[in-house]
Amino acid sequence: AICMPNHIAYLQELLDDAVDHGAKVIAQAALPSSHTGQYFPPTVLINLKPWMRIMQEETFGPIMCIIEFRTDDEAVNIANDCEFGLGSNVWSNEVGRARKIAYKLKVGMSSINDFCVTYMSQSLPFGGVKSSGFDRFAGIEGLRGLCVLKSVAEDKYPKLIKTGLPPLLRYPVSSQAFLFVQAIVHLFYSPNIFKRARAAAQLIAINLKTKSKSY
Repeated sequence: AICMPNHIAYLQELLDDAVDHGAKVIAQAALPSSHTGQYFPPTVLINLKPWMRIMQEETFGPIMCIIEFRTDDEAVNIANDCEFGLGSNVWSNEVGRARKIAYKLKVGMSSINDFCVTYMSQSLPFGGVKSSGFDRFAGIEGLRGLCVLKSVAEDKYPKLIKTGLPPLLRYPVSSQAFLFVQAIVHLFYSPNIFKRARAAAQLIAINLKTKSKSY
């Protein structure tokens, strides 16, 4: 059953376009001639190409598109070669292999060896990427989307430590400014303790050099 008006004609248009470009219908249910209402027969297609409209547009209908691939990376590239990225489902007897594929898909949700269970779990955020929309509902992320977030910052110990722009970065900017900022980044974010120690030494040297010039 199809809910949206005129959607049956759209599905038939996509199906006809695929067949005209070489796709083949290998299975299609027969609707009773006496049926009333909006129904589209479940259909299975093969011999598809990624550039076909039915592979590039959202069908939202009972049409299964089967396309061949040789490697997992090729399958991922075919799936990602589309403007849309809402949900995905990866099926494999090797769960680890399916997980690797799911991580590479540019979508908002992935289910492994199941269908759309991410939607059934209301603690998970629901939403897509690219032309499938932005933001999320459900989950913590969905609740935050209904809130007005506001950031407030203040010095924890204002009498002891004051936040201000270092003299090296004030106008006119010192020639040592880049090295100063680079050393700060390495001091706080380098995963190597030796690089952090070297960055601390560089900061001390830069400060001493700057003070000696100011006198």
